[in-house]
Amino acid sequence: MPLSGKLRVFSHCIRRLAGFIILSAVLSGLVVGGPTAAVANDEYVLGPQDKLRIKVYEWRASRDIIFEWTALNDVFTVSAAGSLSLPFAGEIPAAGLTPNSLAYAISDQLMRNMGLGRRPDAAVEVIQYRPFYIVGHVMTPGEYPYRPELTVLQALSIAGGLRRREEGIARFEREVIQGRGDVSLLGLENINLLARKSRLQAELADATEIQFPTSLTSRRADPTIALLIEQEVSIFKARREGQHTQIRALDNLREFLEKELASLEAQLVFRDKQIASIQKELSDVSSLVSKGLAAAPREMSLDRTLAQYQSDRLTAETSLLRARQEISKTEVTILELRNRYKNEVTSMLRETQAQIEALERRSDTAFQLLHESETAAPRLLARQVQAAQAKPVYTIVRRTNDGSEELPATEASLIKPGDTLTVEIPMPAPESFADTEPEDSDVTTFAIGQAKSPETNAQ
Repeated sequence: MPLSGKLRVFSHCIRRLAGFIILSAVLSGLVVGGPTAAVANDEYVLGPQDKLRIKVYEWRASRDIIFEWTALNDVFTVSAAGSLSLPFAGEIPAAGLTPNSLAYAISDQLMRNMGLGRRPDAAVEVIQYRPFYIVGHVMTPGEYPYRPELTVLQALSIAGGLRRREEGIARFEREVIQGRGDVSLLGLENINLLARKSRLQAELADATEIQFPTSLTSRRADPTIALLIEQEVSIFKARREGQHTQIRALDNLREFLEKELASLEAQLVFRDKQIASIQKELSDVSSLVSKGLAAAPREMSLDRTLAQYQSDRLTAETSLLRARQEISKTEVTILELRNRYKNEVTSMLRETQAQIEALERRSDTAFQLLHESETAAPRLLARQVQAAQAKPVYTIVRRTNDGSEELPATEASLIKPGDTLTVEIPMPAPESFADTEPEDSDVTTFAIGQAKSPETNAQ
């Protein structure tokens, strides 16, 4: 063979060797580079929800090039059934395989489906691992993305750390302060309702003054109660005076109408006398006219006068009937005014009584809550002190082919994708501190003190 031919063959072999070196470098970079190296060394096993980046290349000696399968070079997610659906390769089981094993399965499937003479080179890179879960006594339980070499302690920090075992004593102090404030407000509301009820009862009985209960009058030295009594008395006087003013106005109207009625009746009597006199005179004149002793115009004049007086009597009689009607309307208005006032007072009294009964139930609840806060705080604080000494218990729940298994763990234990980390804090039994008081000198104890129920406050 001539030297030039040998040189061409040698050059072709060098180019093929260089191509293989480049392809090996690319594939090794995909498989070994980044976080996948640690996973591959640890023989990471794929499962559902894993996101994979797949690269497929083929060396084509006829063209002396490295061909990239662009239809397959993409990101795919392992399905819930644990498989991958790839172009040309079809459905490939992935769950339970390592990335390298899956890459071999992909290339082998492509070689069979596409009728290739040799397997193409495939690489699989895990770009997002399936999540892990953390539940129990942590601040924010839930689902979190996995990362390689994740320990129990790191997972705990991702979930915000351990949940506070018990809320501080400050919460109980706030509850006691709020409870006492609620009791005080309920007592004041009860006093208001009692004073209002006394006023309404006086209004309903049309009394001249309010008869307050002894529970209020005995505490007039209290500025709040004294002001409340003064306000109710002012309201009582204003409402009573308003009603009496309206009734007096209607009474005056009725008196005026009665006087007008009497005047109209007197006018009718006078009109009757005038009509009788004119009728007598007309009769006499008519007799004279018939005898020719009197002129006819005189008779006609008397006849017109009689008709006028009779018309005036009818007008007076109509006014009399109208006055009687107005008197009846005035009496009905007075009656309606009194009834409406009594109905209004009765309705307000019934509503006030219902509010008093509802207040009694609310007061009972408020006192029970206040008593619970004041007496339970020391016991709960003692429980907090004991619980603070308890150490958390970690358990990893891991899926297996047969279902799942529970593995005891420590803070240094490694978590795998899909694991569920359970964090539990053993709590002391309530009977262990029910009869004990905390020994810490800084612990605040509570007592009911001077707080009283609304009924007691009212007295």
